[in-house]
Order: sequence, then structure tokens, then C-alpha cells
Amino acid sequence: MKWWDNFKQNRRLKAEQAENKRKMKRERALIGGKLKRRGVTALCLGGGGARGFAHIGALQAFREANIDFDLVVGCSAGSIVGALYAAGVEPKDMLAYGARLQLKDIKKGFIWSPDDSMKIGKIVSDLIGDAQFSDLKKPFYAVATDLVEGKQVILDSGSVATAAAASSTVPLFFKPLVMGNKHLVDGGLLNNIPADVCRMVGADNVVTVDVNPTRGGGTSEMGLISVLKATFDIMGANSSVHGLINSDIIVAPDLSAFKSTDKDGYEEMYRLGYEAAKEKCDEILRLIYKD
Repeated sequence: MKWWDNFKQNRRLKAEQAENKRKMKRERALIGGKLKRRGVTALCLGGGGARGFAHIGALQAFREANIDFDLVVGCSAGSIVGALYAAGVEPKDMLAYGARLQLKDIKKGFIWSPDDSMKIGKIVSDLIGDAQFSDLKKPFYAVATDLVEGKQVILDSGSVATAAAASSTVPLFFKPLVMGNKHLVDGGLLNNIPADVCRMVGADNVVTVDVNPTRGGGTSEMGLISVLKATFDIMGANSSVHGLINSDIIVAPDLSAFKSTDKDGYEEMYRLGYEAAKEKCDEILRLIYKD
């Protein structure tokens, strides 16, 4: 049956050649600006602490594939990376800054001594200064939680660094960020993957990068840190369901080997985010553009 094997191999090669030609044709049309977009496409960046390095890798893959989103919505670590993306900061510059960043730059002291949440905002202001939302190159929305009313807050005006700080303020580790009558903390308490917010602000299509797809695990340990981590993981799993349902495409690198509280392995997290996003680029291009 050697002839049959050869026949199948030739057919497979022809199919691959046809697909490669189609990709090259689409890429030329994309670069030449000849492809028409299918409505408004949003990028949703979920929370995940230090695992947010994978967000940067995903952005690099999107950049190489000439994928450009119309707007971006971020929560927690996703709001930091999202703010920088909306401001036009290159992924390589985000990675270089993150490589230099140390935990002591953001959080000092014991867990029961909450730190200033604007230390988180400094990550953003170090790269884009005191930029306002109106200064950004594309619409950006940061999702936070108001402890006073127990409701989600969508931040889209004022200081970008302050908004990112509010969205990333993990309770107990940092003091709530007071904004008027609101006491704002991490948006992940209520909406860790804010894809529904993307829809609310006008997106027809939503591409989500989920850097914490293994969330929800409990713990048998009794230590304070382990109990708190398990508590936030369980809450994060519950607050992510609606967002995943509202996503058209989900990029979900497996980062289970890494901690959300430790940047050790940041280069590998970046690589995994890059590879996971790269695998989805063709699908994303088909979602965004009409052939």
C-alpha cells in the first residue's frame, strides 16, 4: 500500500502549500492595509500577579503578526500591561523594565502592614510618566473593586498610573486606593477576566489572555500565606467564569509552575505567553479581518 501512503502524503503537502499561500496573501493584504476589519476587536488582559510577564510575551507575538486591537481592558496585572500597551510602549521595553523590577520596589514590610498602592502605579508612571487616559493611543479601561459599595468600578479617565494601581491593589498587601468616596482594590475580586466589560464599551470581538488558567486550587496547608493564596485563587476562579464566556478567543499559557507572587522564571513566563499567543494568531486574524 505504498502508493496509498504516497498519495496521502502528497495530498497533505498540497494542502499545506495552499494554506501557506493563503497566509502569505493575507499577510500582504494586511501590511498593505487592504483587509477590512470585522467590527471592533478588544484585547482583554486578566489578572495574575507576576504571571503578567506572559501578557508581555503575548503582546510581542501579536506585534510580530501585525495584530492591532481597537481597545484594551485590563484587570490587576493585566491593567498594568494594558495601560502600557495602550500608551504605545513596546513589549521589549516592558520586559526590560520588568527584569529590573524587584519585590522591594513595590512591597516592603510584613503582610499585616499594608503598603502604599501607588508603588504599583509607579511601574506605569516610570514608563509613560503622568499620562492621562486622554493621552493614550487607544482606548483603555481598568477594572477595580469598590470596597465601600462592593461593586465593580470601570476606570477610564484621569491618571493612568493611578487607575492601574487601583486595579492591582491586593487587599491586605496594599492599602485601598481612595478615589473620592470610593475605596478601590483589585478588580479580580469581582471580575478577574473583564471580557464582559469589553462588550460593554463596544467590542464586537474579544481576544482574552488568561495568565492564570489553573486558578481555583485549594490547599491543605494552615499557614497564613497559603490560606490567603487559596482564598484568592478560589475567588479568582469564580470571578473569571463570566469573562471566559464572553471571550471569542482565549490565549491561556500554562503557568502552573510559577507563582503569582514571585518573578522568578519571568523569562520563561514571557516565552510561554509568546508561544501560546503565536499559536492563536491565525485564528485571531480570521476573527478581526475579512478575507
